[in-house]
Order: sequence, then structure tokens, then C-alpha cells
Amino acid sequence: MNMTTNTLSSLFGGTAMLAVLTVGGCSDGDSEETGEVTATISVELPDFSIPVGESFQCYYSDVITEKDLSVVSAGGKQVEGGHHLSLYYVDNERPVGLQECSGTTEMVDWHFVVGAGGEGNEDAQLSLPKGLAFKVPKGKQLMVQAHYINVSGAEMPAADSMTIELTEAEKVEAYAADFVIDDDHFEIEPHSDFTSVMTCEVPQDLSLTMLLGHMHEQGAYYKLEQVDEAGELLTVLYESEWIPSFASHPPINKYGTDQPLELEKGTRLRQTCQWKNETDAKLLFPTEMCIGFGYYFPGTERVMCERMEEPK
Repeated sequence: MNMTTNTLSSLFGGTAMLAVLTVGGCSDGDSEETGEVTATISVELPDFSIPVGESFQCYYSDVITEKDLSVVSAGGKQVEGGHHLSLYYVDNERPVGLQECSGTTEMVDWHFVVGAGGEGNEDAQLSLPKGLAFKVPKGKQLMVQAHYINVSGAEMPAADSMTIELTEAEKVEAYAADFVIDDDHFEIEPHSDFTSVMTCEVPQDLSLTMLLGHMHEQGAYYKLEQVDEAGELLTVLYESEWIPSFASHPPINKYGTDQPLELEKGTRLRQTCQWKNETDAKLLFPTEMCIGFGYYFPGTERVMCERMEEPK
């Protein structure tokens, strides 16, 4: 799916991903958990100053894929205030260089691949289950987005880098892609508590190997449930009291490819997010978030679970 179909999914695509990429250590090339690594690609961002507050920098690299890539793992490094690094491939090649991410027009060309990084996560790594990989087509330019939330009160120097590990296509049993449940219908007033609930319907049969919730530092509680047509609870899929560190290190439900979490087309999911806004500002998306996220296979395109209209 090209990102133009959902501007919000473009915005949060990398941000949601960061959470799963801050677990585990660097792979050693071949393990029980990941496929055989046959090559790596590293992208080091030029030096830049991190402004006070929230910022997004986009680095259009000189890496143009010479063949289809099968990505099995990713790691990244950021300095203090780092929230995530996200790797995209873009449809229309741009001049090599770093620039402030410009927004919707630029995002038309973006296709999310993987994310990594976060403050102090030099060894942070995404590792897909053995046999799975993300696909990047031939002839695409790689771009890295760096997201920072600088609360130091002064500009800071950045030192960001990202490395992806590849395997050969013949070693891939199936390609994986992301499944996203996004609730951006909230406004959290300063110094107040707020709860947002949404229900969505899974648009196709899915086999998930991973599931997590994603909120930011003002989050207090997250829950994802499977419900029936009357809204009655069938099962709780994910639930956690929220603490600030979960913004980049959330609890993760993992499932093997032999026993994935199966969600049939039409399954109804109810997502609940609660916040305690201790700041002086009203919080909106994307400063705060309420997202369910997972990997499904086989697939190469993002699947969104869209909000259902609430009965009036």
C-alpha cells in the first residue's frame, strides 16, 4: 500500500515500529530465531543539531537497491532524546542529503520497511522469526527518518546510524508486513485524565507473529480485546499498565510461525487507551499515540484495522 492512502499511517508508520526494535541484542549472523544473514547495509546520518522539542529529520541516502532485498533484522543508534530511526524506500529518487521532513507531499513516495534506535539503544535490534523477511524492491533509494524529542532546553548534536541485515531470497519462506490499529481521535487536556476507545474490524485473514500496544510517555493503560458484534468480550489479546519507558520498550507478545495468532477476516477488535496528562499542553496525535501493532505473514503490504462508526 502506498502511503498516500492514509496520511496518518505515514506519520506513525515508523513511530509505531520503533517499539519492537529495542529488544534483544545484535545477531551473530545465524541463530534459531532469525534467518541466515548474508549481507549488511549500514547508513550513517550526517552530523546535525537536534532542536528543542519534537523534530523529524529525513536522510536520503546514496544507497539504491541493485536487486530485491530481503531484510531479516535491523539495528540503530541515537543519542539522548532519540525516539526512533525508520527506514523507508522511496519511489522517486531525491538528491542525497539530510533535510527536515516536509510532510504529506514528501510522504507520497515513502514505503516503510523497518525501524530501530531510540536513546541509548546502540545494540537494539529487530529480529524476525526464522524464515521471514521484509521485502525492498530493486531500484529503490533508501531513506532514514530520525525522530527526536529534545527536552534538554538547548540544541544537541546528533550521531545517528542504522544497519539492516539481509538474507538471500531463496532462504525466505514468507515475507512479512505490518498490521496497524490506529486511534487518533483524542484530545487530552492539560493536567487531566482521558480514555479513548475504538472498535475496528480485521479486513482479511491474518497470521501474526508479534503483537504490542504503543503509547508515549503520558500513557497510563493500554488494552486490546476481541469482542463480538454486541461488544461483549471474547478474549483479551494484550493488556498492560503503562509506564514512560514503554514508549520505546513495551511488553511484546510473540508467536512462532508454527503457532501464530490467527485473526479471521471480520474479527472485531476493541482498543482502549488511557492517559494521565501531567503537562501544561493539550496532547494530540502524534505527540501522544494509541496504536496496536503487529507483524503478519505472508504479506508485503501494510494492513490497517479501520475505526468502525460508533452507533448513535
